[in-house]
Amino acid sequence: MADDQALAGLKVMIAVAKADGNLADAERAQLEQALSEVAPMADLAKLIDEAIDLDVELAKIKDPEVRHATYRASLLLSVADGEAHADESKILAKVRDAYGLADESNSVLAILSAAAKKRADEEANLDPEERAKRVKRRIQKSSAVAAVLGLNPIPLLSIVTDMAIFGVQGELVAQIASAYGHKLTRKEAATTFLGSLGLGIARLALTQLVKFVPVWGSVVGGASGYTTTYALGETMRRHFDAGGDLKSLSKESKKTFDTIKKGEAKEEFEKAKADVEATAKAKQAEIEAAAREVQAGTGSTDDLVAVAEKDVA
Repeated sequence: MADDQALAGLKVMIAVAKADGNLADAERAQLEQALSEVAPMADLAKLIDEAIDLDVELAKIKDPEVRHATYRASLLLSVADGEAHADESKILAKVRDAYGLADESNSVLAILSAAAKKRADEEANLDPEERAKRVKRRIQKSSAVAAVLGLNPIPLLSIVTDMAIFGVQGELVAQIASAYGHKLTRKEAATTFLGSLGLGIARLALTQLVKFVPVWGSVVGGASGYTTTYALGETMRRHFDAGGDLKSLSKESKKTFDTIKKGEAKEEFEKAKADVEATAKAKQAEIEAAAREVQAGTGSTDDLVAVAEKDVA
């Protein structure tokens, strides 16, 4: 069954993260946050702490798409802490060789790097009322764009749209920070803020596999793209409104994020749902074409986002 294979894929991915025999506190925190976000039904301690026989888990995965997703998820998680490690690279090579896959480290990481680059500044606005309106519009638009991308799953290309959503979220945080007079790149946004809310690279990695699990898979997609992006934006707005800085989020921010995502963000999605779904359907062919160009190295995630956000209010 696909869900059994996806679970095996999760174990392979965790084995890569534990390649040196240890899971650093920062890595564990990112993984736990991401698991709680995209696979809330999972037994976190069991998945992370149990001994994993890599060969046994690799042998359980028969579906070509799940195999490919396992490799890509493992590759992404290997750089979740900002750098690749030799021990992880060895296991990645074993995963790749077991399934006869090409080395995608350069292409996948190049796409991820491009998605983490800052595109533009949001003009700082010191008038609280005008700034609030501008930030609110930005949050709503970014959420709609993330939903449009999430509603267009493309076999073996979903990693590209997921990276584009990751870029949209990093850009949103950077623009909100800029509106409050702070300078922040997408990469800094992802490292400092997205990861602490369970939306960092670890989540991006996990998403590749949870899509194959019926129960968990419902956590990702168009609605999730909208609600997580909206909750992220609102959490950051409140963080800066309260005088927060660029160093870190308060301990209460995760609770704020979860509360907004389960309440206000869902209400906002229901209001936007019809328009978002119509836009996603109308742009399906364009989005797939743009995603294929990104995969081929002839396009960028910014190009893909531009297609998704065109005509989005």
